[in-house]
Amino acid sequence: MSDSRRKFVLVIGTGWVTPAKRRVARMIGTTLAEAGFGLVTGNSTGIDYWVADSFCAALAERGESPPGAFRQISLGWARIFERGGLPLPGYAAPAEECLVSVADVEAWKREAVVRCDAAVMVGGGHGALDIARRVIEQGKPVFPLPFMGGLTGNSDYVFQEILKTWDGHPVPGVSRSQFLRLAEPWVSGTGQLLNLLRGTLAEAPDVFISYRRNDAPAASGRIAHDLAEHFGERRVFLDISDIAPSSAWDESIAGALQASRAGVIVIGRSWVSAGADGRPPRLHDPADVVRGEIIALIEQRKAIFPLLVEGAGLPDESQLPEALRTLLRFQATTIDNGSWGPTMSLLIREIEAVIGHHQEARRAESDRGGKGEV
Repeated sequence: MSDSRRKFVLVIGTGWVTPAKRRVARMIGTTLAEAGFGLVTGNSTGIDYWVADSFCAALAERGESPPGAFRQISLGWARIFERGGLPLPGYAAPAEECLVSVADVEAWKREAVVRCDAAVMVGGGHGALDIARRVIEQGKPVFPLPFMGGLTGNSDYVFQEILKTWDGHPVPGVSRSQFLRLAEPWVSGTGQLLNLLRGTLAEAPDVFISYRRNDAPAASGRIAHDLAEHFGERRVFLDISDIAPSSAWDESIAGALQASRAGVIVIGRSWVSAGADGRPPRLHDPADVVRGEIIALIEQRKAIFPLLVEGAGLPDESQLPEALRTLLRFQATTIDNGSWGPTMSLLIREIEAVIGHHQEARRAESDRGGKGEV
């Protein structure tokens, strides 16, 4: 991951698993390790066991060790057994640094919520909704898988209860439509789960949108919204909505450009129009912000996607300053109301391919260095 700190995902669920649930738990554990996330779990049987087992196995394959990536919050099962309860040893943390011991269930919940950045629920018991609410109250996202049941309650119940109170208590960092994607079948891999985790936990954008405010603001906003619905708001940068109050706008733009993997350049009919009072087009001004954004995308060798909106055409070479003429080498795409859906789907697929290629390259580089991403 590109973050300065590894993000931890709490994965909890039912203690008694079917082969299908075991498979889901193992898929989640492997996915989290490969994506560079950390894991927080308990030490009971069932989901806790299988997600931890697959996560640590995937770390080993990547040449990483559990300390720094795995936290197991252990309840005092021995004391419960002495009082007549059942011992549930579950998965044993492979290193002392991974184990966090707590005295009771309430302490377990507090520790789990504090130590995670997001939570995933695969089935679960009667306390699942309480944990989900606590996670949300801390401003963190929770993703209950609605196709995974439990014994005394399940993540489908949690999923439905969250939807009932969405207007007053939404899941932080996701829209309602994004949350509903958790119900989509896992045709390949972990479905929408990984995309939702990346979208809510990202520290820097993957996609930078360059546009001119007096050219095509409505189309630019719509493009940003559609991309954010797929990738997550944190992974898509649009200056008007993503520069925090009191932040230096130029530093914010420079940081987003550096972090991004793809640049979407929105070109409307006024994109190369002459400046005010008959002056040359703003693109010919070395201090023009849009000009600077495009030059940075080119010089930093980002993937560039010119989008022609509102009937605009690609400018001629003579209309552009020499520093921007490289832009004409990139295939432009026209998007309008009639073709909006298919065109956005194609753009999203192309951006995903760029990001995926970058991640594979980083993974290969990490493997050659004998250590994984952090």
